[in-house]
Formats: sequence, C-alpha cells, structure tokens
Amino acid sequence: MKRTIKLRPQEADLPERKVRLRLPGRLAAELEDYCALYAQAHGQEIELPALIEAILEQFLASDRAFQRQRRGRSTPPADAHER
Repeated sequence: MKRTIKLRPQEADLPERKVRLRLPGRLAAELEDYCALYAQAHGQEIELPALIEAILEQFLASDRAFQRQRRGRSTPPADAHER
C-alpha cells in the first residue's frame, strides 16, 4: 500500500508510555483526526500517546541543525544567516 501520510507505521511491540500534558482544543482535535487518518492509511489504529511520540521522534530526526548539534558540530552553515 502506498503511503499517503508522512508518519510511517509504528511497530506493534513498542512499549507504552504515559504522557500527561495539556493540549489546546484545536491541537487535540487535529491529533485525533490524524489518528483516524493514520488508521485509514495503514490499516491499524494508533493511540494518541504513541502518535505524539512518533511525531516527536520524526521531527527531531529530521531537524538537521539539531542533529548537527548532537554530533558536536553546533556551528550553522555559512549560508544559514542569509536565508
């Protein structure tokens, strides 16, 4: 099945994590909508805490400046200030 959303399917054996935070109503509704879209796209449901964890993991993995800093190269590219 071709992926139609950015978030990849999650492994079923990931440990559950309890997440306690307050979300603005609009964001909570959007995340619930994304859970439904995820289930439709991948044929499996995802719980909200697992969705939030996956989104955060993917966000951090795709942030080049963050990854560069973690590898010890905290100096931004020379052209970063020109943008």
